[in-house]
Amino acid sequence: MRTLSLALALLAAASGPVRSDGRMAALAAGGLTLDATGAVTLVAEDLYLSEARVRVDYRFRNPTGAAIAATIAFPMPDIAGDPDRSVSIPDPSRDNFLRLETLVDGRPVEPHLEQRAFLGRDGQPPREITDLLRSLSIPLVPTVEATEAALRRLSEDRRRILAEAGMLTRQVHADGTLADVPLWTLRSRFWHRQVFPAGREVVVRQSYVPSLGSRPDLAFGAPDLDPAERAPYEARFCADPAFARAAQALYRRASADGSRSFHPSERYLSYAIASGAGGNGPIGAFRLTVDKGDPASLVSFCGRNVRKTGPTTLEMEATDYTPERPIDVLLLKPTTHD
Repeated sequence: MRTLSLALALLAAASGPVRSDGRMAALAAGGLTLDATGAVTLVAEDLYLSEARVRVDYRFRNPTGAAIAATIAFPMPDIAGDPDRSVSIPDPSRDNFLRLETLVDGRPVEPHLEQRAFLGRDGQPPREITDLLRSLSIPLVPTVEATEAALRRLSEDRRRILAEAGMLTRQVHADGTLADVPLWTLRSRFWHRQVFPAGREVVVRQSYVPSLGSRPDLAFGAPDLDPAERAPYEARFCADPAFARAAQALYRRASADGSRSFHPSERYLSYAIASGAGGNGPIGAFRLTVDKGDPASLVSFCGRNVRKTGPTTLEMEATDYTPERPIDVLLLKPTTHD
């Protein structure tokens, strides 16, 4: 089944030459937010990024003499139905489509889920349709996987009315069958109330499966990549001349492989980091670990004083850290096929 577009998409190589079909976008998720409670400080944040899992450990401290109750929330990226683009969603049939997990001081927390669906057409202000979808028992996640069975249960007249209202469009699957594709946008967040005891620290861990952008071949490293096409890689991923030379060697190896068993590809991961818990000042001690998985993979991202700490890991550390941009990671994967 076809997965639909997401509003927050990483289109790292969108301006590059079209060398093959199959390009897939990714949603840019981020971290938690803490509601208005300036007294609670983010002492440390430890961020781990990999293709398989994103994990963030937050160490909060309440330096006051009284307990503070606050709302901790994880804003999920918007999902916007769009039949013309393909995007990676780890679990498109579930409300928890990133498989988010939360621990507080090592104990699991079951957060509340808040979801709202909106329809926007022809530049008009978005109109909320949450109650309408729920009255029809249609899942709010606007992907074919989540909604197709529910839409099939509706009468043809009802589906026609929804299509005329701009909520659906009809699409033909590769096997010739028809599907009614949702066109609304989902906004959702997980949240829970948290008590920060006086004078002590609380550790919150959030982890989820990331959405990965990808293309099935290499654009970066190609000999005909002109400066305008190379610029987005340099700006978003800080792809320097040394990385470019390694990518070019990877491209030449693939081009020389007559059997086509060696077929490298590009993947993209984005993390929308914010200042201390969503704007409550700088992060006291920040550590970023990027794990490229395969030791033979090439990886590039923007960071200061980055050092290699293992066969597949690179790290950077900073104090009183105020993020200036999302963390975007480029992976060139030297995949071998039998």
